[in-house]
Amino acid sequence: MSDCVFCQIVAGTAPSHKVLEDAEHVAFLSIFPNTPGFTVAIPKQHMDADVLSLDDEAYTKLLLFAKRVDAQLRRGLGVDRCALAVEGLMINHAHAKLIPLHGLNGRTYVVSEGTVYSDQYRGFITTNEGPRCADEQLAVIAQQIRDANA
Repeated sequence: MSDCVFCQIVAGTAPSHKVLEDAEHVAFLSIFPNTPGFTVAIPKQHMDADVLSLDDEAYTKLLLFAKRVDAQLRRGLGVDRCALAVEGLMINHAHAKLIPLHGLNGRTYVVSEGTVYSDQYRGFITTNEGPRCADEQLAVIAQQIRDANA
């Protein structure tokens, strides 16, 4: 799609800073990083951005490619791990965001100050914990999900 910036990157008509490429995918540094090494992994073929709705083969291939990108970022940036996000927003082209987690220094548990909760998407995701949810409210939500899928 000529109006898709990710398709333009694949075609070579838009600039990018690639970190890994294979026959079906490419990974490049975000031009709007919130941390050094923030990387976007995409299939070269244009696919809808809702990654969780992709067919199993395309989904699996993208995630396996993202795993390879993760290994590159760990070695190249000296980070212990990366976060993986697939919101499916902003650019309507399937993509996975790999965010290097700088400064972990071997830790697997990091306590954030404060809690975050929102019942509306605010344009970003966070892994900060929210306030403790009442078990009664969790039971209602779980039942709603089960009922909708019965």
